[in-house]
Amino acid sequence: MENIVYEYHHDKDTNLTIQRGLSTFCRPHFHRSIEILYVFEGKMLSEVGEKTFTAMPDDIVFVHNYYRHAFTPCTSYKKIFLVIPYNYGNDFDAVFQHCSLPGLLDDKEFNRKNLRPIFKKMYEERETMPPLVKKGYLNVILGNMFGHYPTVPVEKNGNIDFLVSVLNYIDVNYANPITLDSLAATFGYNKYYFSRLFNKYIGENITNYINIVRLQHFMNKSKDEEPPSISELAFSCGFDSLTTFYRYFNKIYADNPKTVLNANKNG
Repeated sequence: MENIVYEYHHDKDTNLTIQRGLSTFCRPHFHRSIEILYVFEGKMLSEVGEKTFTAMPDDIVFVHNYYRHAFTPCTSYKKIFLVIPYNYGNDFDAVFQHCSLPGLLDDKEFNRKNLRPIFKKMYEERETMPPLVKKGYLNVILGNMFGHYPTVPVEKNGNIDFLVSVLNYIDVNYANPITLDSLAATFGYNKYYFSRLFNKYIGENITNYINIVRLQHFMNKSKDEEPPSISELAFSCGFDSLTTFYRYFNKIYADNPKTVLNANKNG
């Protein structure tokens, strides 16, 4: 298997990431989140899935979830990129299960007129823009892209197919008891070999990763309840004890659930 990194720091968050990138080398990696990059200046060599291309000013690079991707500066460049959490709740979640957009969206005139101002506004107001407004702008971006560019089939993920199948299995079964033994048996591996393989490429042990996924679902489900019942939600997301839930919550969010949920609600 090639030297590829799973970036779970993107996937542990349930909030939309809006950042600027400046001429950085980005080694081959993948994550469950969808990523959209708008190139404002310069050029960068881009690898997305099985495709390699040069992204130039007013090009957009689209990275479907779990696609291997890497970026290398050809010249100094500036980009604004969005990282859309898994299950973020936009209107396109169901669409992405069956199709994707091309990795390179290169109708520069269309992008410049319809999308560049939105990316710029979202970045400039990223600290003050309410979450619902961010979701609205994201839907406008995706709606414009789907309305203008053709869809393409979701690619196979080459050498990371095995890891993707494991991560997908955890996504589907997070609310059920999952252990190293049960995962190894499901995928037909010796549990010690399976554990080493998972740790090497995911960069996290299986138990920690499963509980991170459960926390993501906890955070998403909490948005639909007013007020959310922390204990009921924790158990519904697969935690077998509140002690375990609180330990992992504090590890990831560095605060207690009530404070974090209130901050998200008011942010």
